Amino acid sequence: MEISNFKKNGNIATFTMKGINVATANAIRRAIITNVPMAAIEKVTIDKNSSALADEILAHRLGLIPFKTDIKNFINTNVSLDVINDSDELKTIYTSDFKSSNLDIVPVYDNMPIVKLSKGQQIKLEATVELGKGREHAKWQGGLASYEINEDNKENKFNFFVESYGQLEIDELISAACDELIKENEQFKEFVSTYE
Repeated sequence: MEISNFKKNGNIATFTMKGINVATANAIRRAIITNVPMAAIEKVTIDKNSSALADEILAHRLGLIPFKTDIKNFINTNVSLDVINDSDELKTIYTSDFKSSNLDIVPVYDNMPIVKLSKGQQIKLEATVELGKGREHAKWQGGLASYEINEDNKENKFNFFVESYGQLEIDELISAACDELIKENEQFKEFVSTYE
């Protein structure tokens, strides 16, 4: 296997892998998308919600907010939202309005809108941020990965494109995906070796 043309630009990386087959390229792609543990809101307890969004839709929307993730030191964290609109104007509630019990586990982006509140409307809730994997739910996907191959592909050359959603730096995402892939292969080898 040979890796070349590695380029990184913010949350995006591109590189070429040579000497692998389609199955291996696809395993790497899927590992990046679905195998790396990511933080997301899992449980939501809504005390008050007089917004235009139903409780279920609000909870679903909260679950899709990306949270900064430190895989090795992660602990489940409580976040809360307690806002009321006292003005005559529409008020947009952003991810920056969250209060977190752990200052290391906060939304990746402060400016993501959650909901708009009219005068007198209120939202009061608590939620738990937990680790999960993209294979369980899309809210735990850490990024996007794809590859393209030449039409003849005589050299088994694959051009990869990987984008992080911000929970992890792009190189951390790729590295963690490789670690997870190795771990799963070791578990499979161990499982097979126990059978006679």
